[in-house]
Amino acid sequence: MNPTYRRARREELPTAADVFLVSIAELAKNHGLPAPVAYTRAAVEPLYEHLFETGLFEVAELDGRVVGFAAGVVREDVWFLSMLWVLPEFKLRGVGRPLLERVTRMAEERGASKRSTWSSIDFAAVNMYLKLGMMPAGPIFTFAGPLLQAPSRDSEARVVALDPSHASAIDHIVRGAPRPEDHAFWRARNVPGFQVEVGGRTVGYFYSDRGVIGPAAWLREEDGPLLLASALTQANDQTSPSAVKLIALGLNQVAIRAATAAGLRLISASHFLCSEAFGKLDRYLPSGPGLF
Repeated sequence: MNPTYRRARREELPTAADVFLVSIAELAKNHGLPAPVAYTRAAVEPLYEHLFETGLFEVAELDGRVVGFAAGVVREDVWFLSMLWVLPEFKLRGVGRPLLERVTRMAEERGASKRSTWSSIDFAAVNMYLKLGMMPAGPIFTFAGPLLQAPSRDSEARVVALDPSHASAIDHIVRGAPRPEDHAFWRARNVPGFQVEVGGRTVGYFYSDRGVIGPAAWLREEDGPLLLASALTQANDQTSPSAVKLIALGLNQVAIRAATAAGLRLISASHFLCSEAFGKLDRYLPSGPGLF
C-alpha cells in the first residue's frame, strides 16, 4: 500500500515529535554517536507548533499511521527545510523522496526560489538533497565547552536589548530575508536577544540563552570579532559552571577562529546544503537545524 501525503493536523504534532525522537536515536546508534538525550518532546514541540503556524508541515501516512514528516519555512524567496524524518522501519522504502518533493513544490508555490537545509550525517538523506539540486555549501561546526580564554572586548561597545526592527534590517542583508515571525517566536520563548552598538551604530545582534549562542549576525566583516567577543562574554556570564555553545558555518572563519581562540572544542559536524548562495552567511551564526 502506498503512503498518503497531506498537511499535518495540529493534534499530530506530538506524533511527529515521536517520529523524530525515534529516528534521531536510531541515526546516532548507527553512527556510533551518544544518545541525543537533549531532545525530548517538551523540547521540540514548541518548534513544531511554530513551523506548523508559519511554515509548511506535511506528513506521510500509511495504514492510518504517520510514518514520516517534512517541515520548513519560506521567508521571502528562501526555503529552509527544517525537518525530514521517516521512521527507521520505513526508510529506503520510497517514503521520503515524494515527501521531500511535495514540500519543495509547495515552497516554490509560496515564492521560494532558493532551497536550503541543514542535513544530518545520513547519506540517504544527503543523496536526496543533492538530487534535488541542493549542493554542498560547507560544513556546520558546533563548538562547546568552558571559556578558557576571555575574548578582548571593545570598550566602546554597548550591549543592549534587541530591537526587532534592527533585527529585520540586519537579516535582510545577512540572512537573505527578514523573518520577524521567527524573532517573535524567540521572544515568546523568552530567549534573550541583544544588539551591539558602537558609536551609535548597530553592528549586529545575537541571542544567547543559558550559554547557547545563536542566531547572530553582523553587518560588516570587520565587526565580527567585536560582536563575537560580546556574545561569548554574555554566554559565559549566563552559565555556572561555564558551558558555552556556538554553531558556525564552515565559511564563517571569523567565528571559527573566535571559538577556537576562546578554548571551545569542536564537538560535532554536519552539512549545509543550498541550491544557490544567498545573503552574507560568512557573517552569520545559525540558531540550529530548526530555523537556521
